Amino acid sequence: MPTPADIIDVIATRLSFPRKTVAQQDRLLVINGERKISGRGRSATASPTDAAAILIAVAATPICGPAININNYQSYANLNAVHLAAGKLGSWRTIDSLGVLPDGHTLLEALSSIIDCLSKGTLLPNSNGIMPPRGELPYHINIGVDLHAPRSSATIMIERFAEDSVEPDLKETLHYYQTNEPKAAPGGQIDFAQMRSFGILTLWSLAKLFDVARTQSNSESETKQ
Repeated sequence: MPTPADIIDVIATRLSFPRKTVAQQDRLLVINGERKISGRGRSATASPTDAAAILIAVAATPICGPAININNYQSYANLNAVHLAAGKLGSWRTIDSLGVLPDGHTLLEALSSIIDCLSKGTLLPNSNGIMPPRGELPYHINIGVDLHAPRSSATIMIERFAEDSVEPDLKETLHYYQTNEPKAAPGGQIDFAQMRSFGILTLWSLAKLFDVARTQSNSESETKQ
């Protein structure tokens, strides 16, 4: 199993953040009970939920203001899934692997499940109903995650493409909001917005850390050498 240090390395590389900054975000999560400690150093182990938490903490960092702030992390991690058109709490409808997520699940739960499914090769079959070989980047899937500020909200979009097609044959989007936040009065919308995005390459890089079969194979090869 990967360690928190492995996750920190991947996120620092994929998002082009200083490793020291990512480590500080992780330390803040631990201090505030947002990530559990399971061992120390290379004996520590991490879960897809830990990976999702550190990813949110870093990606949700505001462009201006305090870079290390637990309240900022919590405002995004605890956003709830909402079906925008109906204005009701929602869940994934056409992606079976994410169907276990309850209505109104959080952004943290969604990203954790996506990373876990990617690591097992079970997120979404191709247009022929076939799952790609485990351990291979699912080229037929595109995932986009957008985090919006200053009013915290997020969007996750998952698309599937058939071979030699530029148009998705499946596309599902969920929006994540603070469901207990009062609606803005008419004319009271904030006329300023920031957005940070990441996608399949970042999520896949994290998922590979949790591919147990590959990790065991690499360990056995190193032992033989």
